[in-house]
Formats: sequence, C-alpha cells, structure tokens
Amino acid sequence: MKKEKRSVSDFLWKDKKRRAKNFYFLLTFFLVFVTVVFGFLNSKLDKIQLDSGNKNNNKVTSGNISSESTQPIYDEKDFALMQAISKAGTLNEFLYEWSNNHGEIYSSKNVINVLLLGLDSDDALENGGRSDSMILVSLNKKTKQINLISFFRDAWCYTNAGGYDTYNKMNASYYYGGPSGVIDTIEKNYKIDIDYYVAVDFSSFVDIINALGGVTVEVQQYEADYINSTTLFNIVPGPAVKLKGIEALCFSRIRQSDSDSDVSRTRRQRMVITSLFNSIKDASISQLNDVLDLLFQYVKTDLTKMQIISYATQALANGWLNYELVSHSFLSEKDVFRTGYVGDSSVVILDFPLAAQRVQNAVYGDTNIVLDENRIKIFDLVSRLDD
Repeated sequence: MKKEKRSVSDFLWKDKKRRAKNFYFLLTFFLVFVTVVFGFLNSKLDKIQLDSGNKNNNKVTSGNISSESTQPIYDEKDFALMQAISKAGTLNEFLYEWSNNHGEIYSSKNVINVLLLGLDSDDALENGGRSDSMILVSLNKKTKQINLISFFRDAWCYTNAGGYDTYNKMNASYYYGGPSGVIDTIEKNYKIDIDYYVAVDFSSFVDIINALGGVTVEVQQYEADYINSTTLFNIVPGPAVKLKGIEALCFSRIRQSDSDSDVSRTRRQRMVITSLFNSIKDASISQLNDVLDLLFQYVKTDLTKMQIISYATQALANGWLNYELVSHSFLSEKDVFRTGYVGDSSVVILDFPLAAQRVQNAVYGDTNIVLDENRIKIFDLVSRLDD
C-alpha cells in the first residue's frame, strides 16, 4: 500500500502534539510527586514543636524554591572592622566589654547557620534545663562545606539571656532565656549570625541512632574502660566501633574520664553527629521514615514547615549531602583555651576575640575582627589557670 504523503506542516503539528503529550505526562507526574512528598513531609512536620518566635520567617520564600535551587552565589558584604578589648581590669569586665562592644556581627547569604542544642533533661524543651551540647552546623554554598563547631558548655561568659544580667557558664543561658538566650549569647561572644536552632533532648538520640542501625566512631581504650566500669556494657576499643543508641549516648556524655574538661567531650559529640550524617546519606526510605517519626516527636525549632520543606528540596536539588563535612577543634587549641576557676567553680576560659576570629574564618572564610599585638589577653586577668 502506498503511504499517504504529509505536508511539512502536518508533520510538525503531529510532532508538537507528541511533545505536548509527553510534556503534560511529565508535568502530571511531577505534580503528583510533589503532592505526595509534600503530604508526607507535612504529616511528619505536624509532630514537630515549631517556635513561633522565628526571627527568620522570611529567609526562604514560602513554597518557592526556584530562587535557591539554582545555587546562587552572592557578593559578600564588607563589614566594619571590630577591635579587641583595650581596657579591662578584671575577667568579668573583659567579658562584659567584649559581649557589648556593638561590633558588626558577621553574616552571609551564602551561609546557613543552624545551632544544634542537646538538652540535659526530657522536659527541657518546655521547662528550662541547660544546653548540655551546643554545636554549630554551618552550610557554606560557596565553599561547598558543612562545618561543625562545638561551643564549650562550661565557657565562662557574660550573658543577658532572658533579661538576666549575669556571668555564668554558657550553657546556663538556655536556663535563663531558652533557645533565644543561647543564640543571643553565642552571637555576641563569637560575632556570628545564627539563622535557626534545632533543640532536642538527649534521650531521643537513643531511638534515632537505633533506627539508623547505630553509629560508627573511634573509641579509645580509656573511653571504653570508663564506659565499661560505670555501666553493664562491654565496649571493645578500636578505630571503627559500632555503638547502639544507649552506648552512643554514654559515649557522647563522658566527662569525668578526661583531663581536658569539655575538649574531648565535644570531640566525641562531633564524631557521633558526623556518623549520623553519613548514616542518613546511606539510609533507606523506611529507615528515614522511622527516623523522622522519632525525631519530630522530640525536636523544637524556629524553622517553619515551609522552610524545612524548602531547605530539604534544595538539599536534594543542589547536592548538599555531598558537601565536605569538616569538624573543627581550633577552640581547644592552647592559645584560645584554658581551664581555670571562678571562685570554686571549674570553668573554661576562652580568649573570645581570638576564638571569634577563628570561628568567623571557618564559617565565612573571612573575618572583621582585628587583633592588635598589644591587646589585653584574657588569661592575664585570671589568677588560677591550669597550664
């Protein structure tokens, strides 16, 4: 049979109809996919404790991910230079002057700073308590890094958390002012902008870690000895030890076995967080579902539902989970960190101007803090320091 000849216009129109059909099929599939994913996340997010006091509700346009999903890199702002303290006669005077020097706090549109708070009691999300763990999770879209920085809970500092004008260990700022009190204290002492916080009580970590099949960390001999002598566990030390949830919790909270105060403790906490991060990247859908069910029961945050969904979508679209994960320990270096006493209380003494400068450089790749060679050193103002 002789084939019917078609004009060029007929051929093009048919091709357009075929492409249109394919387009509408893909569009329909995409809309169904988005609806299912949104419904899934929304059902999970209903369980989370959302803080209505979010200072960044407009940081991500609700439901609009197109502006961020193309991974824009913004021009960096020039910040006014900030000088170190030049006049202070006592430790507390130094701390007050540094916290209230009104220098320009560093920030960047290329950086998302989330403060992870581990709380020391089951009801601390609602009824005070202290922030036993304070870890900055900082995502830099320009350097494609996720930086982890631990802030020492025992760092002696000035705080005005909750309107209470006091000198205390940094973890007390949660007791006085809740999450906003901790954020305000960290921002003023380390001169960085905190975008959001996520607070979770430590007991929930047990179930979360178990849902992911445990965490793998390096356990040193003295750490295993301490855990085994104070519990019924039988942990064998090694470079890659698989810990169950309750074992990982004990590992994260060891204090008495270390001579370096909070240093080793924060190191262990960052190791657990790093292992959790890697486990989440490799988790199955069913595992993630279990983790989300558990996590959102215990989490309090100032991120809105739409922000969480938007950031989750950006993370998938832009490969944030493939960013290099960097765990920093520079706050425990000798020129920044000492242990000492205030009265009879053992505390961590930090050279906050130097500490803040290093935190800014790690997070933003730049700093506006100028340190003069003749500046006052905070260690010179403390009579009892451990070398």
